[in-house]
Amino acid sequence: MIVKNILKVLTLVLFSSFCHAQVTQIEPQQLIQQIENEKLLVIFDVRTEDEYNRGHIKGAINIPYNQLLKNQDKITAYKDQPVILYCHSGRRAKIAAGTLQKLGFTKLIDLKGHMILWEQLRYPLVK
Repeated sequence: MIVKNILKVLTLVLFSSFCHAQVTQIEPQQLIQQIENEKLLVIFDVRTEDEYNRGHIKGAINIPYNQLLKNQDKITAYKDQPVILYCHSGRRAKIAAGTLQKLGFTKLIDLKGHMILWEQLRYPLVK
């Protein structure tokens, strides 16, 4: 009985580690270099459409965090690629990462400092 329970716990731990891949981080300086070098990037801006229109990172795709499930058909093409997430402060990007993990995304990258730091560094925005 004890061995059976231990196996159940180990199975759950192993399964949950596959379902919730770790989200890594990218520094704004690294991202700006990749953009300047014209690297092919997938960047999700998970802020509102209004925030996006006021200024966003070059190449970013705007899908508000609370609309990711509604837009599954548009984003599943990126499922196996590294996807950089950002919002204003990080809260919505964290929620978005959880949603995307449930949809099978495993290569998620959080922009360190999000828009707050990006704007402090005076990095370019597309309007």
